[in-house]
Amino acid sequence: MIHNQSDVLLKSHGLVKNFKVSQGYVQAVSGVDLTIYRGETLCLVGESGCGKSTLGRLLLRLIDASAGSVHFKGEELTGMSRKDLRRIRKKMQIIFQDPFASLNPRMSIGRIIGEPLRVHRVGTAKEQEERVKELMQVVGIPEEYSHRYPHQFSGGQRQRVGIARALALNPELIVCDEPVSALDVSIQAQILNLLHDLQSKFDLTYLFITHDLGVVRYIGTRVCVMYLGKICEVSDTASLFEAPRHPYTHFLLSSTPKPDPTLRKAEKDLLGGEVPSPIDPPPGCRFHRRCPYAQDICKTEEPLLQGDVTRKVACHFPL
Repeated sequence: MIHNQSDVLLKSHGLVKNFKVSQGYVQAVSGVDLTIYRGETLCLVGESGCGKSTLGRLLLRLIDASAGSVHFKGEELTGMSRKDLRRIRKKMQIIFQDPFASLNPRMSIGRIIGEPLRVHRVGTAKEQEERVKELMQVVGIPEEYSHRYPHQFSGGQRQRVGIARALALNPELIVCDEPVSALDVSIQAQILNLLHDLQSKFDLTYLFITHDLGVVRYIGTRVCVMYLGKICEVSDTASLFEAPRHPYTHFLLSSTPKPDPTLRKAEKDLLGGEVPSPIDPPPGCRFHRRCPYAQDICKTEEPLLQGDVTRKVACHFPL
């Protein structure tokens, strides 16, 4: 799908986040340019520790960037006052990975779901109560369970509570931070189907953070691949799975388990080596020490993310 400028919901430019540690600084996110279009599900994938969750929090300004900018519906969030940010946050919400840790164990689920309404002073107490009932119905939780507590629910039910809370203020963008990774496979499918149905019903846009490529293939409109704090490839989902252009993406896809007992281990392209330290990332292409296609230029010159509006890759020798 070809998008135009009016379709842009959120855009970041040169986004950087460094965390100070005893040995120096961890470069969690390094110069990320990202565009999210209205109505899409942009999947953010990569190995653990590559900066996916940090990037998601930067885009919502749950944490402050070390450098760079984020624009939501044309308004820059980076230097925005707390008052203005509070107004914007009604339209930007997050669903967390651990549905138990993200819910207050001392609050009933009715209170949890209604908390955003109280914080932002939306409606009267009666209107808030009715909204909570409506949200519980939307996510498939019986209304009579509103006085129960998180420990009385299964993992899938708790994640439904988290989804209902995220929907409370009628957001336009929801960051889904590995929302199904802590759930059983059968429950994962239920939650993914729920998110898909809610997107159609409420015209939602998702940034879906995950390391599960099976989930990406099912729910993603486009895919953004991260490696060691940088974006190395952006593509529509079908094209990425059919013909990945960055060597790292190729190895990620190849490492996905396939239900084929005739496929020998030797027939798979397996990625070797260790991920370099984000405290001291290698010069040039950050992937060159693990890349079988690397040449001298890869060791010294960082590749730019280049391409057209449908596909971009940061590689000197794309596949």
